[in-house]
Amino acid sequence: MIYRIHKPGPPLSQFIDFFFYYEGFHAAHSMEKLLPDGAVDLLIDLTETPKKLFLNEEGTAYITFKKSWISGMKTNYILIDASVSNMIGVHFKPGGCYPFVDFSMEELNDLTIGLDCIWGNDATTIREAILGEPCIDKRFRVLENYLLQKGKNKMENHVLVHYSVGQLTRSPQMWTIRHLSDKTGITQKHLITLFKKYVGLSPKMFSRIHKFQKVIHLIEEQKKIDWSMLAYECGYFDQAHFIKEFQAFSGINPGAYLEKRGPYLNFLPLA
Repeated sequence: MIYRIHKPGPPLSQFIDFFFYYEGFHAAHSMEKLLPDGAVDLLIDLTETPKKLFLNEEGTAYITFKKSWISGMKTNYILIDASVSNMIGVHFKPGGCYPFVDFSMEELNDLTIGLDCIWGNDATTIREAILGEPCIDKRFRVLENYLLQKGKNKMENHVLVHYSVGQLTRSPQMWTIRHLSDKTGITQKHLITLFKKYVGLSPKMFSRIHKFQKVIHLIEEQKKIDWSMLAYECGYFDQAHFIKEFQAFSGINPGAYLEKRGPYLNFLPLA
């Protein structure tokens, strides 16, 4: 299997966390649960086989996507096809997708949609250009150059949103909407409106997801887990609140997560 990460330079680095590429990936399972991580992903499948987004954990109901699609901010886990073997994509920073679309990011919340519905014929053009390059580095460059052109007139962070996103990403347990409103000098209502436009989620939901993500990352770092201490460190009122929130985003309790987790963060193998 080939797996590569590419970090773009400025100005794309303000908006994109990384580009990724993998080839020859074959999972031992056919379906996996993707947990909400507070980010938007753009995916270009370099095979011709349609991929499934499952509507139930039995795998009996699903919708299919082919060639390229975008997955917006998630407030719940989704069930995805684990059979993708060759793909290139973009993992946007929170609020980072906005310069490359022509609408409020809230419209993409909990939605996976074909890229042609957003970029029109450009979705086909960019995919064919990538397929025409045999070298992985050149494939990254094709995608990077296209995004530079696509966002050239909009690649400027909203200062207050950028600041607020940074605080909630780094220390979600330390900030409330009221605190952010006081710090930024705008009303809570205005802050919520800006978040929905540029990020997609409300500040409260964004904070909840990043508390959950803090838990997921701490679990990976600790050999022996003290659940009460972990809940306290991540800003939950008590262990009952922690378990309720964990189940809301993962569909399972923390103990079951330890047993079911796979080798990749935020991906839970199912069937």
